[in-house]
Amino acid sequence: MTEYTQEKKKFDCVEFMRQARARITAEIAGMTAEEMVEWFNSKRYSDPVLEAMAARIRKSNEDRATDNPDG
Repeated sequence: MTEYTQEKKKFDCVEFMRQARARITAEIAGMTAEEMVEWFNSKRYSDPVLEAMAARIRKSNEDRATDNPDG
């Protein structure tokens, strides 16, 4: 039987994801659905591709709200 040594992880993506989820959950706790949408739309990303995608989604949501102001 071969024995493998486990190296210490330099980056634990699962732990990172759990920490991010806990931080976001704490930040949006108690918000209404409208407040959560506003909160998510206000976020900016350092990655230019993600920021471009988020900007397109924000614009699409704004256009949709303008086309149908009642919801």
